[in-house]
Amino acid sequence: MFRNSIRTRLMALVLLATVIPAGISVTISYLYTKQSVTEQSVKQNTKLLTLGEANLSNYFSGINQRVLSLYSGINVPGSFYTALLQAKSNAAGGSAIPDNRGIIATQLYNMFQSDENMFQIHLFVRAGKQSNTVLGGLFRREFNDRYTPTTNPNGSNRPFVEVTHMDHQYGVKSGFLNLKSGQVPVFTAHFPIYRTPSADVLADLSMDFRLTELENIAKSMYNSETERLYMMNEHGEALFASDSEWIGKKIEAGWSQLPPNKNNGHFTWNDRDFEGIVMFRNIDSTLFKGKIIKLVPYEDLYSDARTITRINGGVGILFLIIGGIAAVLISFGFTRPIKKLISYTQKVQIGQLDAYVDSEREDEFGLLTRKITGMTRTINDLILKEYRLEIANKTNQLKALQAQVNPHFLYNALQSIATLSLRYNAPKVYDLIYSLGSIMRYSMTTERTHVPLQDEIEHVENYMILQKERFGEEELQLNIDVEEAVRAIIVPKMILQPIVENIFKHGFEDGIRQGLVSINCSLDDNERLVIAVKDNGKGISTEHLAELEAGLMNIQGTDHEEIGLRNVLARLRLQISEEVQLRMDRNVDNGVTVTLIIPLNEERGLKRGEES
Repeated sequence: MFRNSIRTRLMALVLLATVIPAGISVTISYLYTKQSVTEQSVKQNTKLLTLGEANLSNYFSGINQRVLSLYSGINVPGSFYTALLQAKSNAAGGSAIPDNRGIIATQLYNMFQSDENMFQIHLFVRAGKQSNTVLGGLFRREFNDRYTPTTNPNGSNRPFVEVTHMDHQYGVKSGFLNLKSGQVPVFTAHFPIYRTPSADVLADLSMDFRLTELENIAKSMYNSETERLYMMNEHGEALFASDSEWIGKKIEAGWSQLPPNKNNGHFTWNDRDFEGIVMFRNIDSTLFKGKIIKLVPYEDLYSDARTITRINGGVGILFLIIGGIAAVLISFGFTRPIKKLISYTQKVQIGQLDAYVDSEREDEFGLLTRKITGMTRTINDLILKEYRLEIANKTNQLKALQAQVNPHFLYNALQSIATLSLRYNAPKVYDLIYSLGSIMRYSMTTERTHVPLQDEIEHVENYMILQKERFGEEELQLNIDVEEAVRAIIVPKMILQPIVENIFKHGFEDGIRQGLVSINCSLDDNERLVIAVKDNGKGISTEHLAELEAGLMNIQGTDHEEIGLRNVLARLRLQISEEVQLRMDRNVDNGVTVTLIIPLNEERGLKRGEES
């Protein structure tokens, strides 16, 4: 009983309507937020890595350009390149290397000061195994047979960048006061200086740089502190890493193995070391070939999504509580009036048709209660009046039988009088009596409800014969213009005569002087029957016309002035179509034109033929 009650079902429905949408909303919101955040993060990090790659390439390109400037004095005596070339020539001839200390020191000082991140410059002249070093603003030169130039890991003599390491003094014995080696992490750009245009190497230039600029470039690619960034050479060694413990070391983690033949892109990774999205972009500059890898962890990426989910979850729980309270209140509000109605119907079932139930509510339950109580009272009244109605029906049947006799008596009496008028040579009287009889027969015959339009025209003609006799032939004229195509159209009976009669009630109520009534029947372009009844009576004011049109729209109106027109319009709309129109227009000269617009059936032939 309790399980099948409306109250229980209603409470369950309200709770489900609260819980299910809330749960679906939270799930969809979380999934959509994850996808949206992922797509946005990929786009944003792709732009950041592109910018970072450009900055890093420009940085290395600037270093390379400064070194290329050393070749600018190839044919200039006293230039840096000429000094190296003379050292090569003298060494080959067995003579001592000339003292070019000033030239080399000046050039190295200029290069040292050209970059604030420059930590040390070492120039090793191979001819005399001579080390020239600038460190901390100090210049040192000495014979150094312990130093072996660092070669490119690729086995070529091309310039390259050695990944980050701790600084050293390239085997120089004299050292530098107050400057201990092995204290500062630096990366080194190694450049062989050739004897152009040959491939012979005159000297080896090594420039140590602090990591400040690399850190600045890396910061431009960060979004949060939890992200990790790695600048790695083509051998997987870290030039720079957000984790300082990996700087200068080879990284062999699974996520560092990038898809082949792809210069940039992203992929997801999930293991004990990292869970998230791996963004990568290759670098191919003159000095450095490698890749930038950025790790975006899910924890950071989806933190906003989780926050939104928690908020939505809290809101869902709040709605669940509100929904539970609402379910109880709504269920009691719905079932209480239903139980009252059940109690009331039980009383009616045992015969208490005069029982009463409270119906003060204004909602649908109140309306239903009033309808049921009203229906019960109606049933009670019908039961009490059953015998009275039976007697009244018998009386009406008797009167109907009597009414069938009276019209025949009148028709026969009029026919006798008409015959007598011919006997006394009064054809005019015969015509009038014949017209009156035709009018009475047409009006009082109830067997036909629909007639051809031609019969309506003839009925109006008989009516006008009597009116001409009343007002005079010379004072009243009737013009009828009917298209042959519309004469056989079947229309409801008595739709023209009330309109014409209304002209005499209102249009000619002050008397008739050269009165004219015109009737025009035709089909318009939309295959609708148009009947226009026009008079030249006294006309009507604009205000009164507006009142009459409003009265035609008021079904409950009782103004006698438009009751005939409203009756015609109501019957046409009831028996043909709601699209029937009745328009009243003031004529330019005098009088009023009443126009009926009657849409025909799609198969207009059904409206022709025998009367219904």
